[in-house]
Amino acid sequence: MAIAITRPEGKGEQLAELLIAQQIDIVKTPVLKLEMLPVDNTQLSPIDDADVIIFISQDAVKGLAAHLPQLPSTATLVAVGEQTAKAIDTVYARQAQTPVQQDSEGMLALLPLQSIADKQVVIVKGEGGRTLLAKTLKAHGAVLNQCLVYRRTPVLAQSDTWLDHWRAAKIDGIVITSNAAIDAIFNTTNKVFLAWLNQCHFYLVSQRSADHLMLQHQVASSHITVASGPSDEAIFKSIMPEQTQQGSQMSEQQNQQNETRAVEDKPVKQKISKVGVLALLVALAGGTATAGLIIHGQQISDKTYLALEQLQQQNSQLSAQLSTTREQLVQLQSQQKQVDMQIESRLAAQTQQFDTQLQTALSSAQQQVSGALSSEVLYLQRMAQFKASAEQDFQGSIAVLQRLSDVLQHEPNSTGVLSAIAQDIALLNAQAKPQLESRYLQLHGLLAQVPELELQTLRLPEQTAAPIAQLSSDVSDWQANLLRTWENLVDDFITIRHREVAVIDPLLDKQEQQLLKAQLRSHLSQAQSALMDKQASVFFSALSSAQQTLTSYFKMDSAAVQAMHDELVLMQGQSLAFNQTVQLRSAKAVQGWLK
Repeated sequence: MAIAITRPEGKGEQLAELLIAQQIDIVKTPVLKLEMLPVDNTQLSPIDDADVIIFISQDAVKGLAAHLPQLPSTATLVAVGEQTAKAIDTVYARQAQTPVQQDSEGMLALLPLQSIADKQVVIVKGEGGRTLLAKTLKAHGAVLNQCLVYRRTPVLAQSDTWLDHWRAAKIDGIVITSNAAIDAIFNTTNKVFLAWLNQCHFYLVSQRSADHLMLQHQVASSHITVASGPSDEAIFKSIMPEQTQQGSQMSEQQNQQNETRAVEDKPVKQKISKVGVLALLVALAGGTATAGLIIHGQQISDKTYLALEQLQQQNSQLSAQLSTTREQLVQLQSQQKQVDMQIESRLAAQTQQFDTQLQTALSSAQQQVSGALSSEVLYLQRMAQFKASAEQDFQGSIAVLQRLSDVLQHEPNSTGVLSAIAQDIALLNAQAKPQLESRYLQLHGLLAQVPELELQTLRLPEQTAAPIAQLSSDVSDWQANLLRTWENLVDDFITIRHREVAVIDPLLDKQEQQLLKAQLRSHLSQAQSALMDKQASVFFSALSSAQQTLTSYFKMDSAAVQAMHDELVLMQGQSLAFNQTVQLRSAKAVQGWLK
């Protein structure tokens, strides 16, 4: 008998030991894997005020312990079974109450869960599973929260690999402990595998799983055995009665075979001894029967010789059979030698083929490694060149070149490349570095002055040129000449400026003033970012935009505005050494090494 145990990794060890002790072959195939879920404060915070904390499995205990090392001392702890209670005692050093029936119905029968109205209850469980416990507690008025700490997912997308392995191992029974494991095992479209599964015997831990197996996968009830609980001992007891019955049947067959052999091995009893005894008694009877005794003794001798002759014939037949058997044995030994020679020949051929395939695979792997190394070397060199030329990040380029040197350190014929890399590192260390910090701080100071700058809130229209009052030489224009003379006299004492717009409104309101200052700050901040990113064109463009905004909307006759304007003009006149041309010598060296 062979049993497949599908419990998750690390579980079912005791069951395996018990089955092995009964000389039952086992195949451990975990079909589900445990995946811990991230738990946020929304799920953890209700535990601090919980009156009852319910743990659905051992994995729920371990999953919560990874996020919450201690539980509130006032909370009542409830475990679904003894193993879960042991896990709580091991992790939290707390005693937990357990039901007699290790399922949701059994937990609902516990006294702490019967008077649950208005109490804070937290269920620590995995994703999915039954909802009976949660629905019943809510119906009884409990304030329920759930903390999902893990998820069980199939190890393989389809079960063909497992089923093929089980068929090869001649599995008779399969141990399954959850509906998810049942669905994972039956997740195949191969009709042969499905037909084979329907012939197997399934050992389950709950009637709910048995109903699921019969309804969803059409497995006969005669192929299902439900254990009294999920523990290894309960599952073992559900398997052993069937194994014991098979053992008794095998014992009866062996007894029958032994009796048959005993009957066949009984020797043929001869009657010679009885005849001899009879002759002796007759001889002792008296001298009067001497003649009759001689005649009777002769008859006995004839029968004895006949029996001896029959024995000799049987011995001759047995000798012939023995000789034939010996000849057959010699033939079998000869055939065995031939078979051994053929096996050795095939084994040698397979070994040679395997060595050839191994050498081919090693050569292919070496070529792949060589190709990967070449790609990595070329990538690192190009990255170093890009950082040095495009980004002007000399320190970053040096770091990439050092990584390239480490990669080529133990490669053959790499001395020239390593020398070129060392020269490039020295070249990059000698490059002039722009004074980024001083300019950054300078821009930071300008940003701090922006709130104190005065805006030009009123803009006057252009003045209208006054006409030149010239006197006419015509006598008839004496009145006009008198008026012009008066205007010139007044203009000498009073200056009058004429503008086209009669009503002058403020240029900017409060919101627009705030937006303009924000715009100026934005240009200066952009210049700072471009400075740190070493983007010279963006840097100077941002300074130009800041200067234009300052000139257009701020009072240029203000000392602070004029000082910022002068500083911006000065910064635009100073060049940035961002576009230095740096050509690395390692580029040609790497190309030559790759060839």
